[in-house]
Formats: sequence, structure tokens, C-alpha cells
Amino acid sequence: MLRRAFAVTLFLSIPTVGFAQARAAAPSVEGVWKITEMVITGANPMTNRSPQPSLIIFARGHYSYLSVNGTQPRAKYEAPKDPSKLTDAEKIARYEQWSPFTANAGTYEITGTTLTLRPLVAKVVDVMTTNPRIVEEFKLEGNTLLLSSQSMAGGPVMEMRVKLIRVQ
Repeated sequence: MLRRAFAVTLFLSIPTVGFAQARAAAPSVEGVWKITEMVITGANPMTNRSPQPSLIIFARGHYSYLSVNGTQPRAKYEAPKDPSKLTDAEKIARYEQWSPFTANAGTYEITGTTLTLRPLVAKVVDVMTTNPRIVEEFKLEGNTLLLSSQSMAGGPVMEMRVKLIRVQ
């Protein structure tokens, strides 16, 4: 009887172990990534093969997305003469440095090949309020993550493709 119970237990646990191993081996977006290429199509096409620093982290259903957009480092600006009263030129200099920076974080969900981001905090208020979801198609190829998104309803017709590599 004891042998029989052991055999049944062993038989029932084999598929569970196999499933757990298969699930663990499945590729995952979880980790730390950086952008290596960005392509935008449409009225103002652009290809950036030398992007500035970025850091995209996916962990346990949460994400953080930080990137300096463009091919050149952001310009530095001089310290203000009076920090409590910036001149128009000083404000413009700060805007020029702030503008090409993307920052948002929140939760993410994967359904098939669709990655849905829900920003909870963002540099630009509209990203977390007016358009609360970012939907992208994704494809994992080893340590490369390819993201593709279409233009938002009512916006100009375009597609954005971003290539990231895993850094950790």
C-alpha cells in the first residue's frame, strides 16, 4: 500500500515539475534593458541608431522607463543669477534640457505578444491621466526585446519600433 501511494504521488508530481521547468525556461521581459535603436515612420520619419542613455526596468508586474531622446547629449545650462527669479532665457535653457527626457513608471501586463503599460507617475501629466495605457506589440529574441506601437487614435499615422538589449 505504501509503495502504491508513493508511485501515485511520484506519477502526479512529474507533470508539475515538468510544467514548472518549462515555465521557468520561457523567455521573460523581466530585467533591465537599454534602447539600442529607434525607428519612427510616418510624416516625420526618423531612425536613431545611436540613442542616448536609457534604463527600462520590468520587475514583478511593475516597470520604470527613463530615456534621453535624440542622438546628442542634452545641453548643459549655466547656473541662474537669481534661482528664485529665472529669466526667460534661463527658463528656455531648462526647458531645452527637460524636453528630450522621457520618464514614467507604473504597472505592466502581458497578454500573448501584447505589452500593456499603465503609467502611475510620469514627467508629463497627460501620460498618466489623459492616455493612461500604452499598448505595444513585443517580440523577444534572446537578449533583444523588440517593441512596436502604432499611432494613437486621432493622432498622425505613424509606427514606432524600439530595439532594446538586456543589460541584466
